[in-house]
Amino acid sequence: MADDLVCAACSGRVLDGGCATCRLSRTSLPQDRLPAQAFLVLAAVLALLLVLTSAF
Repeated sequence: MADDLVCAACSGRVLDGGCATCRLSRTSLPQDRLPAQAFLVLAAVLALLLVLTSAF
């Protein structure tokens, strides 16, 4: 959704941060994506739970 935002000042994508207005607006956008490390930790925890539950 935030990928589609266009800056009124420079007509560029807000996520690219092409001007000061873009950079200011980009900081107020919600951060709805998890970093890749979070997915790896989640996968490791799920794998550990699977191993522990199958052992009993």
